Amino acid sequence: MAKRIKFFATKNDMISVLSKLEEQISFDIDYIQCGKTDHKRYKTIKDIPGLGTLKEKHGEISFLIMRKDDELITNRQGQVYQGKNVFSLEFDPSGISEDETGLIHGMFAIMEENEISSELFKIVKKIMNAECKRIQGWYIGKEAEELYGKLRFICIGLNEPEIYDFKMI
Repeated sequence: MAKRIKFFATKNDMISVLSKLEEQISFDIDYIQCGKTDHKRYKTIKDIPGLGTLKEKHGEISFLIMRKDDELITNRQGQVYQGKNVFSLEFDPSGISEDETGLIHGMFAIMEENEISSELFKIVKKIMNAECKRIQGWYIGKEAEELYGKLRFICIGLNEPEIYDFKMI
């Protein structure tokens, strides 16, 4: 069963949460970008280039967080996706849009509950509960909260009508 955590966060918010995950998890992890064939592994959240910026929509970039020594399974084209790597946590970063008018939401998700993915999800959720405000089922990072009212909080994409944006009610 899939589980998700949807959030709005800045680069600093994400570094704060995921650095704590890196410290608390019982095994070494890597971040591997989905959809790519180079299978580059990032050892820490701080190593990911461009973190905190997106062009215009949710899900533009996605990473698997998985145990460092686990085998990476690819599709026929050699690309990495979570469906083939169920012992992982998917991380879609949040980010400020390229035109700097909106903060696009991010997400953590697991496809299947197993010992590894469940541990990753449980720890991230605990950290998010401690680090973020929760409103209407969404997590809002501390720094992101300061941007509310200054930027659109985008749930789908920059080109979608503002009626679909997140509103703190």
